[in-house]
Amino acid sequence: MLYEITTNRDKMQIKRLYVKNFRNIREQEFCFHENVNVFCGNNAQGKTNLCEAISLCMGPSFRTSKQSSYIPFSLDNSKEKCVIKMWFTTSFNTDSENLIEFTIGNNKKEIKYNGLAIKSALELYGVLKYVVFIPEHLNLIKGVPECRREYLDSVAMMQTPVHLKKLSRYNKALKNKNNLLFGINFGDDLSVIRPQLESWNSVLAAEGLNVTYGRLKYFSLLETIASQLYNELSGGEQLTLKYYSSIFDSTQLKCEEINGLYNEYLERLNNSFQRELKMRYTVLGVHRDDMNLYIDNNDVKEFGSQGQQRSTALALKLAEAEIIRQKDETPIMILDDVLSELDSSRQHFVLNHILNSQVFITCCNINDVRELENGKVWKVENGIFTEE
Repeated sequence: MLYEITTNRDKMQIKRLYVKNFRNIREQEFCFHENVNVFCGNNAQGKTNLCEAISLCMGPSFRTSKQSSYIPFSLDNSKEKCVIKMWFTTSFNTDSENLIEFTIGNNKKEIKYNGLAIKSALELYGVLKYVVFIPEHLNLIKGVPECRREYLDSVAMMQTPVHLKKLSRYNKALKNKNNLLFGINFGDDLSVIRPQLESWNSVLAAEGLNVTYGRLKYFSLLETIASQLYNELSGGEQLTLKYYSSIFDSTQLKCEEINGLYNEYLERLNNSFQRELKMRYTVLGVHRDDMNLYIDNNDVKEFGSQGQQRSTALALKLAEAEIIRQKDETPIMILDDVLSELDSSRQHFVLNHILNSQVFITCCNINDVRELENGKVWKVENGIFTEE
């Protein structure tokens, strides 16, 4: 075996969860097992809803940002509230419980962390380290570049939460510049507009460089781990990851060269003026970057079989979890209806690489998790969870 998972003495753990008026879950409290928690039932019974409720206490929803969909349509939104409370311990202090409270009512959202109000679920990033694995992630390889950028940013944010702020500042500047470009009309004085665009370019160059550094900080480690995992899963094939930058010819960026890199970034943006006038949007920057993947030097997206693409996606998600483990923090794992999408060998591979985490798994067939022991199983029907 080329790859052995990192083990930890202590791990972060969700102890209890209280859910009221969230989607089809009317009201229920859960005491979770420290290792494996399985929610088993037919489709559309509430399994994914519970996983989403858990994820909302750790960061943004992995499904939707529409708060109006959280409270059931059958309830009066002005009178009823959606309430989620989660008690957990961290790997650094397993004796003291923390509490996150998530409340929505009258179209207002409130989040509290140990009694203190916070503005956004994004601020919860990094409080609990977690990895969500959903069927859509199996399309990570053949999907649009935005999917792979989001994946790289999620890896960076989970390790370094400040990456989110840098990315947010970049996206805000990008939106402002694109609005300016889109609003240019024939006959407008370009001598007035160009300095405005170049002012936004200065912000984009500074924050774009920060985002690039944030993504690349873990990229080589990600490639090493994902390649080893894929090699083991495929029986010897070689997976290679390459970061494509729309700005830099090389991604071997050194911190001591930051001033020169900033100037290079800014120059590339300013030199795109005529092209951007024609296209009416910003044509270069980290929002145009991508991650290219190759198996034995062949592009996985273009030439990989369905099995190779799925194995590559598996390797990437499991590598994401392992990067967290290598910092002595065992992540929470949420596997929502993923195992049913995989053949038996891949199921076995995934289950073997999550055993040191507290894991939440949804399935329609309990046989999908027959290899897992030492846990709890809930039968799910119409939003009601019954412990077996």
